Amino acid sequence: MDTLKFGIIGIGNIAPTHAAAINSTPNAELAAVATRNKEQGESFVSKYGGKWYADYHQLLKCDDIDIISICTPHHLHAQMTIDAAESGKHVLCEKPMAINVTECDKMITACKKANVTLGVIFQCRFEPLSFQLKAAFNESWLGRLLLVSTNTLWFRDEEYYSSSSWRGTRAYEGGGVFINQAIHAIDLLLWLVGMPSRVTAQTRTSNHKIEVEDCGLVILEYANGCLGLIQATTCAYQGYPERLEFCGVRGSAIYHKGLGKLEWHLKNPREDHVENARNNCNSANSLNFSTSSMTAEYNDFTSAIREGRNPLVDGYEGRKSIKLVEAIYQSALRDKTIDLL
Repeated sequence: MDTLKFGIIGIGNIAPTHAAAINSTPNAELAAVATRNKEQGESFVSKYGGKWYADYHQLLKCDDIDIISICTPHHLHAQMTIDAAESGKHVLCEKPMAINVTECDKMITACKKANVTLGVIFQCRFEPLSFQLKAAFNESWLGRLLLVSTNTLWFRDEEYYSSSSWRGTRAYEGGGVFINQAIHAIDLLLWLVGMPSRVTAQTRTSNHKIEVEDCGLVILEYANGCLGLIQATTCAYQGYPERLEFCGVRGSAIYHKGLGKLEWHLKNPREDHVENARNNCNSANSLNFSTSSMTAEYNDFTSAIREGRNPLVDGYEGRKSIKLVEAIYQSALRDKTIDLL
């Protein structure tokens, strides 16, 4: 089996996790990275392998690169994906896919036109407990859902936002806590229970000197009558593990995602169950998660290319969370409920 060679564009905080995942994926190899900083680039390749390029366009010209992993700030995702597709490269893009739905659609169109595969990094779907929860929902263990919620109560200090000029800005980050930190919980919620029909949101910039939200609440309404709540902040000192909750007519489930624990309580027949996983996806601290879920997504993506199928998180799946986040921002800005379906 031929080795698939990767090029990483952008070597910020998340890039080492991508590099480790690539090097842990069978028949995959990190062959190149692109970053403008020579010292950082050379240091990165000395540790993880590959060749350093100052200009990502030069990397895209390499005939031996099969796949591009995009690890740059949010506002660069769309154009870099389009450029990579036009160069004949498959693309695996970090979350969020883009800063709005229009950009997502352009990315999908470009990759489809070039006949290359597009994937979006939502590694929390690949946690063992996430797969178990998905299987349970497919089998309707809880029955008709009544109430769902997600809680992303994290903490980021002023240094976090000031350390990079793109953070905390509408133009470059696309928003605040919802599009950045809470996006994983939002993606899981959409994957598990689908898109709500109506969204009502309130956002605040409560405790940071930034131009986007660091705190917000969202009420979700589903076509079947189920209600939902998304709660997110980067003001919750010292930060708490992320959690998703589901209440149905047959019982309830709490996914303590940040703790790697899944809790079930079913009514009839009565069943109480708690399962723990060694590798949790993410905690209250940025980048504090195992690389195993990232490696699992890289395995799926490379397998999808070889098998000629879509990856589990393709462009259409990545677009869903941006559609919901965009509606959240529209609702908060216009102070009205937004219809999604």
